[in-house]
Amino acid sequence: MNKIIILLMLCLSFGGTAQQRNPANKAIYLEDISWTEAQKILHSETVVVIPLGAAAKEHGPHLPLATDFLQAEGLAKRVALEKKVVITPVVSYGFYPAFLKYPGSTSTTFATATNMVVEIVRSLAGYGPRRFYIINVGVSTTPTLETAAKTLAEEGILLYYSRYDRPAFDKAEARIRTKAYSGHADELETSNVLSLRPDLVDMRKAVNDSSMKGKSGNMTPVMIETGNLNTSGINGYAALGTKEKGQKNMDSFAHELMKEIDSVATCALPLMKDRSAEYASYEGTYEDATGKKLEISQKDNTLHFIWNGRDTRNFFHLYQDAPDYFSSMNMNILFVKNESGAVNKAWCQFRGERFWVTKAQK
Repeated sequence: MNKIIILLMLCLSFGGTAQQRNPANKAIYLEDISWTEAQKILHSETVVVIPLGAAAKEHGPHLPLATDFLQAEGLAKRVALEKKVVITPVVSYGFYPAFLKYPGSTSTTFATATNMVVEIVRSLAGYGPRRFYIINVGVSTTPTLETAAKTLAEEGILLYYSRYDRPAFDKAEARIRTKAYSGHADELETSNVLSLRPDLVDMRKAVNDSSMKGKSGNMTPVMIETGNLNTSGINGYAALGTKEKGQKNMDSFAHELMKEIDSVATCALPLMKDRSAEYASYEGTYEDATGKKLEISQKDNTLHFIWNGRDTRNFFHLYQDAPDYFSSMNMNILFVKNESGAVNKAWCQFRGERFWVTKAQK
């Protein structure tokens, strides 16, 4: 009997977590299909939508840590009903340093957040798509996306993303917000989650907190030097949140998202930067202290490597992430120049191994 009860509980658990898609969806969720189906739909005309929202970031004592995740997911569902796009799984980690004094909140570094987006896009672009749009439920994430977009543009890939401070989004929210002051876990975010997952909201703990008004920087629930004391983690009027406001706000925000997605589908793609002359300076054979060789070559405006006789050029090439710095799936290389400006050595990381190599003289 106990075994039957456990089996039923497991079935209910899996059933509760399984995604129930709307049969009226026009979009395709990447996580729901096989690789053979993905092969058919990922091509040069495909627009890929990537929802980005923290799954573990404080939003006051009344909202779940997954508030941003839930909003990103909810907005993606609205897009799915209207647009023939491919929607990826929600990216649930990113750059959220301002909240790290509140237990449970997580953040990556700026570089990691940027690279994560770049690498996700590069992976999918390898199958054909060149147009990407990020549903960005965050503020501190915006600079990381701006940096990622610049990197990808030089590779001929378009990345665009929503941001709250664009006039269209700001006006859309202003029509629903009853108090002008807001910022975090506030009237609108509380309303949004009430419309999405009311079971996760405790309005008895929702308070109005304007202690951050006119301030910027890291918030903290206890007094810390140079920090901004905010005992609730709320920045705005959370007690004014309602389910009805949330439904209206989510619909309004999604409407603006879809206009931007339409633009991404039709605008001109960035031109890939020709780096062949620059890459020529890196080409050659390098050797480490044990005699292992690193061979660097280029083809079709792309830099390739062979390390210690292992040739993976048909699988993984090097991407330029910064001046003289390149990365691949398992290799990172920082090329070093001498006083005359010629590359003469490089610092490498191959998986967990770090070492120097010296360029052989011609």
